[in-house]
Amino acid sequence: MRIVSTPSCDASTGRSPMNSLDSSSLWSSSLLEFRERVAAGTPTPGGGAVAAVTATFAAALLRMVATICVHRAPDPALESTLADVKVREAKLAQCADEDMRVFDVYMTARKNRLAAETLQALLLACASVPLEAAEQVEKLQSLTTEIAAKCPVFLASDVATARQLLHASREALLANVAINCKDLEECEEKRALEQRLERLRHAQQSIADLQILNRK
Repeated sequence: MRIVSTPSCDASTGRSPMNSLDSSSLWSSSLLEFRERVAAGTPTPGGGAVAAVTATFAAALLRMVATICVHRAPDPALESTLADVKVREAKLAQCADEDMRVFDVYMTARKNRLAAETLQALLLACASVPLEAAEQVEKLQSLTTEIAAKCPVFLASDVATARQLLHASREALLANVAINCKDLEECEEKRALEQRLERLRHAQQSIADLQILNRK
C-alpha cells in the first residue's frame, strides 16, 4: 500500500503554515472564523485539527513562560528548550492544516467511488497525521516538565494550563487515530501505526498516574 505523503515543516527554522499563509490554511482565519468553520456542519475542520490547534496554544503558553524566565535570568538551557518548543508548535500548526487536507481528499475520493486501494492509502494518511501530531504533543509534554522546574510561582498557572491542554489534545488526537485505523485493512503500515498508538497510550497513562501520585 502506498502511503500518501504529508509535508513536514523545516525543523531547523520551525517554519509553519503561519509563516506563508494561503487562503486554504486555517491559520489565515480569525479565531471567530475558525470557530464558525468548526461548527459549520462540514467534515473539516474536525476533531484532529481542533486538537492540534489546541496544542499550539499550549505551546504558545510555554513559550510565553520560557521567554519571561529567560528575560529575568538568562539561561542557555532554557533558551534551547524554548527553541525546541517553537519547532514542535510549528509542526503541530502544519498538522492542523494537513489533517483537514487529507480528510477532505479522502471524502472526495469516497464520493467519487475511487478504487479501494486508493481509499485505503488515503485513510492511512488520515490516521498518520493525528498520530504525528500526538507524537509532537508528547515531546511538548516533556518540555513542559523542564520549563515548570524553572518557572516562578506567578507563572505556575500558565504552565498548569499548558499541561492540561496538552493532555487533552493528546487524548483527542489518539482518538482520531483509532477511529481512522478502525476501517483500515490489515497491512504492515496499519500494524506500525497501531504500535505507535499503543506506545503513546501507555505513556499517556503513565503521565496521568504520576500526576495522581503527585497530588496525594
